Amino acid sequence: MMLRLVAITPIMKRTYTRKEVQDLLGALEGQAREAIRLAKQAEEEAAKDSFLAYNDFRNKVGEFRALCILIEGRLKSVDTARVDDLKEEYARLDTLMLGLLVRASMRFFFVLSAKTMLPMGARDIFIAELRSLHDAAEKLRRPEYSATMGDKLKGDLETAELILEEIIDKAPGMLNFG
Repeated sequence: MMLRLVAITPIMKRTYTRKEVQDLLGALEGQAREAIRLAKQAEEEAAKDSFLAYNDFRNKVGEFRALCILIEGRLKSVDTARVDDLKEEYARLDTLMLGLLVRASMRFFFVLSAKTMLPMGARDIFIAELRSLHDAAEKLRRPEYSATMGDKLKGDLETAELILEEIIDKAPGMLNFG
């Protein structure tokens, strides 16, 4: 029995134009604007024991993150050598959203920390928020983000984590991980 060697042709990697990436960055900026509006609404609703607006905000953050994944892939395959400006714009928008996420979480949790009874559904949100704050902190520690983060955002991130820990301490039975 004789083996035949078959040549494998490399798969051509798709490239993207600057315009395609710029259009995605424009869409990302639109997502950020909408998230800002939803964050304000979520803070107002938290005082009324409602998580609906905060869930809308978090869903918008999820859409933003999905668009980020697309942009990161395209930035690696742009058909031009000049992409530094696109990468800087992406990092600026991503840092803006990470900051918004941290500040919105901090404000939302601050309102909840003053309550003696926590609303239904709080457990799921706390678990998701712990993960989200951890991921944001990890990303903000990257060199391309840490330079633009600023001390205020670092402080906000620490404060959000402390407030969340305080809320969890108030209701230890609520977060049964067993």
